[in-house]
Amino acid sequence: MVEYLHVSNQFIVNESKQEVRLRGVCLGGWLLMENFITGYPATESAMRRAIEQTLGKEKSSFYFDRFREYFITESDIAYIRSLGATVIRIPFNYRLLESDDRPFEYKPEGFAILDRAITWARSHGLYVILDLHAVPGCQNRGWHSDNPGLEAFFWGQKVFEDRAIALWQEIARRYQNDATVAGYNVMNEPDTDDVYWLNHFYRRVTDAIRAIDSRHILFLEGNRTSREFTFLDTPFDSNTVYSSHNYVEPSLNDVEYPGIVDGVYYDKDRLESEYLTNNQWMKQHNVPTWVGEFGSIYSGNDRDSMRVAATADMIDIFEKQGHHWTLWTYKDIGKMGLVNVRPDSYWMRQTALVREAKARLRCDYWIERATGLLDSALRQMAQLMVERVPQANYQTGPLEARLAAYLCEAALPATLTVPFAEQFRDMTEIQIDELMQSFKFENCVPREALANVITAACKTLDFSKE
Repeated sequence: MVEYLHVSNQFIVNESKQEVRLRGVCLGGWLLMENFITGYPATESAMRRAIEQTLGKEKSSFYFDRFREYFITESDIAYIRSLGATVIRIPFNYRLLESDDRPFEYKPEGFAILDRAITWARSHGLYVILDLHAVPGCQNRGWHSDNPGLEAFFWGQKVFEDRAIALWQEIARRYQNDATVAGYNVMNEPDTDDVYWLNHFYRRVTDAIRAIDSRHILFLEGNRTSREFTFLDTPFDSNTVYSSHNYVEPSLNDVEYPGIVDGVYYDKDRLESEYLTNNQWMKQHNVPTWVGEFGSIYSGNDRDSMRVAATADMIDIFEKQGHHWTLWTYKDIGKMGLVNVRPDSYWMRQTALVREAKARLRCDYWIERATGLLDSALRQMAQLMVERVPQANYQTGPLEARLAAYLCEAALPATLTVPFAEQFRDMTEIQIDELMQSFKFENCVPREALANVITAACKTLDFSKE
């Protein structure tokens, strides 16, 4: 029988006071769709609008229903458990559970999807971390918070904060008696220039959840996309785990590993040194550490084995420290996933034209790392600004990054949403169903080298069976 988890000093333990190590994967791209995971441009909301305009309301609803039906099934959960994992992290958009035109009213159909996933996890012996990946108003500037405008409007806005807190209260009411739920990841990758508002929200949401549910763990992330902890309030809730996200240079770039990235030599020792530096706040306060996200970007060439090696080294570092971890991400079209859609699948063939345009334009700027003409143009634009407005004290690098964000993550992707949707015009429901079956586990291919790394780490010591 599954037991509730709670924090004891720097450990997570069950009701029998046995240590439980949370090791597993994130189900990214399922209940909050992310562009690089399936290949669409822009944000989930923009893509949904374009599909509805092209297919009509009824067929559009069928399109997204079929995607959710096939992207994660019980077969996926069984496979994850077969690797020795003990947890799945489920990222979701607040829009799964609440509509902007009907705030504070909650969708039973959205909760039904979470309920089904939790039931599957329970039957296969996995814990679940519920991750609010996108909040009303957007907590960061990224596409991964369903942000169309690259501005985080959540901070200091009471109406958005109230909605996020009320949503967590509703979630707590529904799952307070479910031990399969390890806990609540209250906000993914916050990013605010004034950390006062992050501390303010964390205290408010903690008090609100604790008024209903005192048993489940709260998972709190650092500022600046879960990398900066220095200015967080001293831990104030005894049943809280702090989460960092640790994406490292040799995992993100198509380079030799061990080897040099931007003039810095990276090997396992370097990775460990950086990790310990970035996570010293948790050690200082003697609280458990969960690496909520980490992983590699794969290029489809011989160096992919080096990306796996870098990921393996990171897991070894987490294990050495006794930290918990979930890999980003479980399934996608071959960019970061543990399980990949087949290159010759219906989905990949049907979406090839727009996906290729996206790659050439670097619309998935974080994922598509190969430089080209666009980068040269961005550099020229930044240099022109620095030269023409010297009194502004602009630095070329940060300005170039901001220009890339607006152009490659907002303006250009927005122009591709309609062409992307047009790829499905006139498709019948039978064809849409067949298209979405491309994502079924039985039709996908695990990245075996990465799966072997996870299995080896999980089976080193499976605390859940002690």
